[in-house]
Amino acid sequence: MIKIKYCGLKTSDDVKHAAEAGVDAVGFVFVEKSKRYIEPEKAKQLIGQAKQKGLLTVALFANQNANTIKHIIELTLPEVLQFHGNETPAFCEQFSWPYWKAVPMLSAIDYKNYIAMYPSADYFLLDAFGEQQSGGSGESFQWFEFSDSLKSKLILAGGINEQNVEQAIKATGAEFIDTSSGIEDIPGVKSKQKMIQLAAKIKSLQLHKFTQKNHDS
Repeated sequence: MIKIKYCGLKTSDDVKHAAEAGVDAVGFVFVEKSKRYIEPEKAKQLIGQAKQKGLLTVALFANQNANTIKHIIELTLPEVLQFHGNETPAFCEQFSWPYWKAVPMLSAIDYKNYIAMYPSADYFLLDAFGEQQSGGSGESFQWFEFSDSLKSKLILAGGINEQNVEQAIKATGAEFIDTSSGIEDIPGVKSKQKMIQLAAKIKSLQLHKFTQKNHDS
């Protein structure tokens, strides 16, 4: 089954609609310059709401002070930390908390070498950021087929929406999809319709693949 994470949620309705869509995880952005930034006190409420609905809760940080991160962890109690900046492995590990590391696919790096630097990360988010660009721009990087040895630990992000998700999954073989801009009407404002439709599209692709596999066998 393809897992789905909706990131950049800011309201109680966002959490409600994500749960209705049947996604697996939701993300909350604690980077103040982001249009999707949420105040920690508000996030505490939404993370509690999301947990009650059985959603995995993820707190997103980027190049922030360790004390700030510790305060937010203690206040909001997310289940996973997601580091979206230039954090070192040692920095990510100091919180003794499950973490995911975003891979800057627009930088001149070998993503496999980058991943190898973070052996303690649970997942790696391949996103369209790096150089002078940050994540959440709605842009995608050039997709490629994920290696079988890493596929189970990779999350595909970067401009995924209802129109391109089928192509993205076919090109990469991704087993986990993350989107933020692809479910918004304008940056920072989620669309219930887009949230429901994108998840339904991914689930329909899974059903088609399952049906085709059974037919072939």
